[in-house]
Amino acid sequence: MNVVIKNKNAIGAGLLAFLSLLAIPVTPALATTITFDVNNVSATTWEYNYTVINDTLSSSLEEFTVFFDPGLYKNLSVATSPTGWDPLAIQPDAALPDDGFYDALALSGGIAPADAVGGFTVQFDFLGAGKPSSQRFDVVDPVTFTTRDSGITQRVSAVPLPAAAGLFLSGLSVFTGFLSRCRAEL
Repeated sequence: MNVVIKNKNAIGAGLLAFLSLLAIPVTPALATTITFDVNNVSATTWEYNYTVINDTLSSSLEEFTVFFDPGLYKNLSVATSPTGWDPLAIQPDAALPDDGFYDALALSGGIAPADAVGGFTVQFDFLGAGKPSSQRFDVVDPVTFTTRDSGITQRVSAVPLPAAAGLFLSGLSVFTGFLSRCRAEL
């Protein structure tokens, strides 16, 4: 298919339309964020240190649960917890099979919207190869036990390229190809 531009103003209009898209603010997808650092304590013993960020909920985050796969984790124990939180570690059970979990319940207040609390530390034996990685989590309403939010924990040191940047670069390359093709036709 050949693109023939009879009017050079079309190139300018196309460029203007593309640049106007850049002016549209991009709002990141909102989801509760739980970040972690993972440290090797000894041989197969490791610990996760979590920070919970309430960047989704319009009310306080009062309880969350992080899940531990029975094929990868055993001997879960609470190492530390911030003041005002009641933590609980339940062992994974390969015989069922059922995930273990670390659950933390706020004794009062919780994590206010746009606030963060760190210092939730869980120690465990890791049965996998390499370094332990991300896990599933749920944010729970402590009264109704319904799931308010869920996601995957994120390693603090891992900084992913935002999706908007990838989309921008893709659009820019398509537009550049369009412009070079238009110039060839002129």
